[in-house]
Amino acid sequence: MAASAEPRPGVIHQLLLSCYWLAYNLQWAALLAIMLPSQVAAIAGPDRKELVIGVVTSVGALFSLVLTPVAGARSDRSRSRFGRRRPYIAWGTALNVVFLLAMAAIGPGTGLVAFALAYLGVQLGSNWAGGPYAALIPDVVPEAGRGAASGWMALMSTVGTLAGVLAAGQLVRPGHYLPAAAVIAAVLAIATVATCAGVREVPQIATAAAPGPAIGSPPRTFLPDPRAHRDFYWVLATRCLVGMGIYSVFSFFQYFLADVIGVARPEQQASYLIGIIIAAGIPTSLVAGARSDRIGRKPLVYASGALMALASLAFVFAGYGRSLPWMFAVGAVFGIGYGAYQAVDWALAIDVLPPGGDAGRDMGIWHVALVLPQVLAPALSGLLLAAFKPVTPVIGYTVVFAVTAVWFVLGTVLVSKVRSAR
Repeated sequence: MAASAEPRPGVIHQLLLSCYWLAYNLQWAALLAIMLPSQVAAIAGPDRKELVIGVVTSVGALFSLVLTPVAGARSDRSRSRFGRRRPYIAWGTALNVVFLLAMAAIGPGTGLVAFALAYLGVQLGSNWAGGPYAALIPDVVPEAGRGAASGWMALMSTVGTLAGVLAAGQLVRPGHYLPAAAVIAAVLAIATVATCAGVREVPQIATAAAPGPAIGSPPRTFLPDPRAHRDFYWVLATRCLVGMGIYSVFSFFQYFLADVIGVARPEQQASYLIGIIIAAGIPTSLVAGARSDRIGRKPLVYASGALMALASLAFVFAGYGRSLPWMFAVGAVFGIGYGAYQAVDWALAIDVLPPGGDAGRDMGIWHVALVLPQVLAPALSGLLLAAFKPVTPVIGYTVVFAVTAVWFVLGTVLVSKVRSAR
């Protein structure tokens, strides 16, 4: 790519480039782990909450699954004088904020339909910005610095996730969601201004050697050829499997703490648990990303995936012992693997991108591997809990955590199929 001959970005540029990741992950951590479970429980009631949260988050993720590659592909062909990516980031975030505030105002008397529609609006705005934004790193970072840039991405993502769950844990109360939404909206606005004003995009004429297939083209021409880009699809598959592990439990920690451990403030304790997971991952995110430039991506993927699988099985013992300290301790171990995996897997994805001027389309397609688990995993966990939780809540969550570990093992082992990366 054209950016490959440029010098490596400095610290200020890395911060400006990656700060939107902080806001993006702050929002989704606050929503998926704290705000949505609490709001769904208030609207749907305690008997249907697991099934409803699984359906709502899955439908929203399915919406994102289609939209993100389309937005990325459109930005590849943009001729705006403000750049290819930045107009999409700005307008998408504005739409995101409007629907977020509308969703937060919905209470039990309004109903699930209005809530679901507002949530789809949040997905629309967020992914209209997120698809083009994901292409900024391959656009402006030279190949030799992508591991370091991936580490910065992982660091800002983990800091954003940590801030999101802790802030939402303190601000969310059953029936009161506007304070948390206002904080999210403010952080999104600040990060959008910082990234759009602080990152200079590579001119379109220098990056697009030849126009790729149009958005309305048949899938076989719009998508990269699987025979020529086999490793790209293996990375998609392995990332999707690990994502299945993550999202199998992410939205259900709050219910596990309430129904199995028996804590008094599940929103707050869930924010502490996920905060511990993310805080433990911060030191490993920058270190793993930069180190993978030297020793290769695969060894760190293997180690981090194995650690997350073992931690998932260890969570089961917290349920049988009703031990909140054990949950926190295992969460820290899980977080070490999570932080390393986030950094290295992003670098691996950029390594296997198909060549050419369609980074927005290709990173949008890669984003499918992040979103598809959000479609499938919560719905599957909701169904498993609906089937096994009536036996006892502990049995229901034992099944879910065991399935989670299987996803991590599969996603780690199959990285060996990626031939063109170390």
